[in-house]
Amino acid sequence: MFSNITEIDELVNRHVLYRQNCLNLIASENCSSLAVRNHLTSDFGNRYGCYSTADPANREYRGNKYIHEFEMKTQDLVKDVFGAAYADLRPIGGHIAGVASVLGLLSPHDLVLEIHLRDWGHGLVTLMREASHLQESIRLEFIPFDEDRAVDLPGLLRMIHDLKPRMIIFGGSGMLWPEPIAEIKEIASREGIILVHDSSHVNGLIAGGVFPNPLQQGVDVMIGSTHKSFPGPQGGFILTNDGEIYKKIGNTLGASLVTSHHLQRLPALAVAMLEMKAFGKEYGTQVIKNSQALGRYMEEDGFRVIGSARGYSQTHLILVDVSEFGSGLEISKQLEKANILCSDDFGQLDRELRIGTAEVTRNGMREGDMKFIADCFRRIIIEKEEPGQVAEDIRGFTEHYRDCLYALK
Repeated sequence: MFSNITEIDELVNRHVLYRQNCLNLIASENCSSLAVRNHLTSDFGNRYGCYSTADPANREYRGNKYIHEFEMKTQDLVKDVFGAAYADLRPIGGHIAGVASVLGLLSPHDLVLEIHLRDWGHGLVTLMREASHLQESIRLEFIPFDEDRAVDLPGLLRMIHDLKPRMIIFGGSGMLWPEPIAEIKEIASREGIILVHDSSHVNGLIAGGVFPNPLQQGVDVMIGSTHKSFPGPQGGFILTNDGEIYKKIGNTLGASLVTSHHLQRLPALAVAMLEMKAFGKEYGTQVIKNSQALGRYMEEDGFRVIGSARGYSQTHLILVDVSEFGSGLEISKQLEKANILCSDDFGQLDRELRIGTAEVTRNGMREGDMKFIADCFRRIIIEKEEPGQVAEDIRGFTEHYRDCLYALK
């Protein structure tokens, strides 16, 4: 238990120092610039923004005229960056945005196709169905994938023909390649299938114009979070070009799922959006180059990298099958002892590591630096070197990469 502010500050500072000496390769994290962090502290954090979807100006709480102006301008900025007609920034995370989309657009017993957790899906409907009444009211099947962890388009088309789903949710936490949205848009429109894209992991790349924009490809709804490849504060959003869909999801979101939507994040989000407008293409291009270089170096060091025949990755991450060396979970724990932070596959197949390049790219690392990172994995996983020496080498390496690039000052 804390007894004074000094103790609080000391523990926070220990965390900061520790993370400075780590290689953060967690694909669902990123570093925010000083400009973004400085805009997380304001009087907004003590206010309520509860309002209806159709008329955000009609708020339940008084005294928000400037907050309303700020939120509308931030919505316009988000719509501009992502090419959307409508934006709802009330979700406090990508998962809440997804829950609102599913509940707002489906009827009882509709069938949803989503990505299985074993294929690094977010498990949106899977987790929703852990509530017994939702298990009874939402049917679920899974999108097929090939050995390169790309969507199996012929298999998906067969599922659409045979099962007649009401909704398909693309996007996952281990996304290596763009999904075949354009290829199924015509049949989806003809059959009345709602297309949703969970862009939580790739929306920083979408904002930079280096990954296909799902809205431009024809999805009905784009949902996501703002703190993965997109380097903003934690939060979520819902984007669409359909006014009726916007209202249905929004009226489900608030006030049943979200009332106060953490207004303090909006100034920081606006700054991050401006950073992506200014530097997004340069940043996103380097992220993908780093992913591909890391995949190549990992393969040279003796690892089986998923999708190597296709160039390893077109996103901010690579997937590595480490099953010949042991359990993915245990290996990730051993890597952590060496100050290497990455994700195992959350207990699904217990054989893969997900390694992200977004944060190290913002720290200033480029393709050549990926060789050092790959060698650190080799030293721990293959050569079974003691983690302490590797951690010490990483500490010396990261001293040169503590900036936050692609940022406004």
